[in-house]
Amino acid sequence: MSPVPLQVPGGPELLILLLILLVVFGLVGRWVYRDAKSRGSDWAWQWGVGVALLFLAGLVPGLLGILIYVTVRGDRVEPVS
Repeated sequence: MSPVPLQVPGGPELLILLLILLVVFGLVGRWVYRDAKSRGSDWAWQWGVGVALLFLAGLVPGLLGILIYVTVRGDRVEPVS
């Protein structure tokens, strides 16, 4: 009787899916950072990193992070000419 090789679920498809999700989470974090920066937030990078990390924790925490950000963000700051 020969040993059965270990089968790893996923393979390259799972790796590609994880990389795509990481890029999407990074883009969402970048959008939050840029939006917060354009509104004059001193906490812009914390918002961006926090929302991206919440998406890494799961879809529901990430969506809650976006909802909280959109609720508490201030008005857009207009540049003074």
